[in-house]
Amino acid sequence: MLNISALPRVTFMRKAAMAGATRALSTSTQNSNASTHFRVTLRRSAIGLPKHTGRVLEGLGLHKRLQSVYQPQNPAVAGAVLAVKELVHVENVRPLQSDTPDPTASNQTIWVNEAGEVVDAGKIAWKAPKGFKIIGNLLQEERDMQLKRDLLDQNAI
Repeated sequence: MLNISALPRVTFMRKAAMAGATRALSTSTQNSNASTHFRVTLRRSAIGLPKHTGRVLEGLGLHKRLQSVYQPQNPAVAGAVLAVKELVHVENVRPLQSDTPDPTASNQTIWVNEAGEVVDAGKIAWKAPKGFKIIGNLLQEERDMQLKRDLLDQNAI
């Protein structure tokens, strides 16, 4: 009689992916510029998919489409991402050197990809500091000049 419990489970993809995530962890400790986190963005909804898929997304902290979360690179997160790989976009990122020891605890963390480009400037870039007002736009010079003219007109009245 065949003992089913003695047969190995067929999970080649998942074990290989977890081994790759472990290798990524070991190389990231050697190089300070290596990525330490995944930036996971929900691209497609889980509506109409099995409940397990929705639970995996909730476990990753994703609730809305186009929402991004930052997760540390470890085998558990790598496995969760592989379970919903058709729904999410994953990018390797690292926090810019900051004063806070735990980058996930701070809303002010600036995230940089492997090429050194800023992918998320944090909540500090969302609006002007308290007591200040945005009066210029450095990306579009025409818009900047228009804002300055409007400000001068308001002050003249």
